[in-house]
Amino acid sequence: ATNADGSFSLIIESDEKSMLLVSHVGYSSKKIPINENTEELIIILDEIFFKAEDVVVTGTRTNKLYKDVPIITEVITKKDIENSGAINVKELLLTRSGVYINPSVYGGSELNILGMDSRNILIMIDGQPITGKFYDRVSLDHISIGNIDKIEITKGPSSSLYGSDAMAGAINIITNSNIDDNFLNLDLNYSLPEEVANSTGLINGSKRYKLGGQKHLGDLSIAINTNIEQISTDKLIKESDIDDITKYSLNSLFQWKLNKYNTIKFRNSLYQHYENGVSSLIDTKTTIKQNNISLNHNLNIDKDWIFSHIFQRQTYSRNYTEKWNTGPDVGTIETDGLADEYFHEYECTLNKKYNLNSLNLGMETSYASYNNNRIGVDRQFIYANSFFGQYDAVINNYYNVIIGLRLDKYSDYNYVYSPRIGFMYTHGKRWKFRTSWGKGFRTPSFMERFIDYDHSDTFGYKVIGNNDLKAEISNGVTAGVEYYNPRAYQVSLMVYYTNFFNHIAEYYRGNQEYSYYNINNTYRGLEIRGKWQTSNKLSVSWGINLIDNRYSDGTTIPNTQPVSVSNTISYQSSKYPCGVSLYTKWTGPYKPSFHDIITKTWVLEEKVRNGYFNIDVSGYYTLNNYVKIFMGIKNASDFVDLKYGPFIGRSFYFKLSTKIYGID
Repeated sequence: ATNADGSFSLIIESDEKSMLLVSHVGYSSKKIPINENTEELIIILDEIFFKAEDVVVTGTRTNKLYKDVPIITEVITKKDIENSGAINVKELLLTRSGVYINPSVYGGSELNILGMDSRNILIMIDGQPITGKFYDRVSLDHISIGNIDKIEITKGPSSSLYGSDAMAGAINIITNSNIDDNFLNLDLNYSLPEEVANSTGLINGSKRYKLGGQKHLGDLSIAINTNIEQISTDKLIKESDIDDITKYSLNSLFQWKLNKYNTIKFRNSLYQHYENGVSSLIDTKTTIKQNNISLNHNLNIDKDWIFSHIFQRQTYSRNYTEKWNTGPDVGTIETDGLADEYFHEYECTLNKKYNLNSLNLGMETSYASYNNNRIGVDRQFIYANSFFGQYDAVINNYYNVIIGLRLDKYSDYNYVYSPRIGFMYTHGKRWKFRTSWGKGFRTPSFMERFIDYDHSDTFGYKVIGNNDLKAEISNGVTAGVEYYNPRAYQVSLMVYYTNFFNHIAEYYRGNQEYSYYNINNTYRGLEIRGKWQTSNKLSVSWGINLIDNRYSDGTTIPNTQPVSVSNTISYQSSKYPCGVSLYTKWTGPYKPSFHDIITKTWVLEEKVRNGYFNIDVSGYYTLNNYVKIFMGIKNASDFVDLKYGPFIGRSFYFKLSTKIYGID
């Protein structure tokens, strides 16, 4: 076994030849010949194809091996993230089937996952919800992938553990958790659309820099990562160009092991965003600032009792100004969308293990405030208190049952009960059958209740808040079967059915005005995912999603994309330290719906939009143990649709990544 920092030493007798066997859960073992002349080794293990022994946490809020989790969970690994060539979480998720973008009445776009609006799926970083949601949705393009270890996605209502917003599932973005290593890391990334290269040359691309490091100092460990992005060209909707975006982020973690029982963690995440937009209609400037601070204490009472509590404070502010280039207000500068949000929360959990069984109890108390110059009333406040419990029982090593219940009380709403039951049956060594039922909820947001958006000059309409909205409730069931061989292949099939009651939706109420109302609807679908390791160097993965979203009267919900298929082929050379990956995604035909600024009405197209392909290519070359080069092509098929998107065609990127181990 190694020391806490992974180091070890051996004494080898003179003229003795030995073989060192190195193994780790989730990685292929490696044999290395050593002798008396061997002084220092830096050992890098290759990840095995499918890590059934990997530890996941999101589905049960406790550490469990992937193969033992009754809740259907999808894991995007560190290797998947690196090979994708994605810059942020939004880009990464969009390469997968079942994920797509829809136009929004706010003049932007919104992410849909499994056919459901992302505001109904809880987004977390290291198990903590993210505040500062623009248009009620977490801006996933603000989250860089540079410091992400993996992403866990649970399917089905999860409010029994996480409360509001987890109506249809949860996405947990888990940052690098092993801070016992010492290293320094520098990444340089440059990307450029082909259209920009042809018109202005190679100098107007987007630049991204990442500098990070970790240092282990006895009982104290420190990890710091900083990212800077300078994006020259972006286009989210056809009427507006974003010509200059600068993003800064600084993430730090301090971990202090007081003794074998107590560990303290202090985290700070600072994000700043500056955006300039230029178009024939209007010039805009947006400033966003977000700061998250948390203090966590873990107490390992003994091997079977763990007590954890955390205090966190999150702040968010957004400032938006605009200058008109046309119409009667040419040259007029207006400041609009001044908003700030504060969130404070204390949470504690107690976990008790009984052999293979466990009991998890917890409580949360939070206080949030929101202010916006578009609100015609004073600053708004919400207080919430929550209690939850879950029992996880293993029966005869073949059956696993989870029963959970959560009680939430919000200052403006009645008590909400959120139960969940999960069940898994293991047949032999390879088959897993999982199913779960649960209820979820989401309280109406500040924006949906109070804020009026006036886009009449820009896009020809207004969005009016509704303070009479009821809280959303979901009732959903998932069922799935999985067959896997950890070194060869894995195939899973899942069906889901979720009813939404009092679902909050936008609607057109005439006179170029939109608002919100409660409606009942149903989301159902089928998902098939598979991985196949054809050899030590070639692997294939795929996903198929069939989606059927309908209102209570049986009509299809607008912009539902019923079929999508994704496929990834990865090849690693056996002769050279390089590899290449091909990503394809096909989106099937569907009927688009959007706000037409010409007619100033919401239009549901009668003509079906044809299906289309998107192709990405990425590759890497390892120069040595410290330097790795990535390069690739986004939207290699150069598919552009100026009406519905994507609006940016083929683009190229280059990334230089360095990592130096053993920094003293």
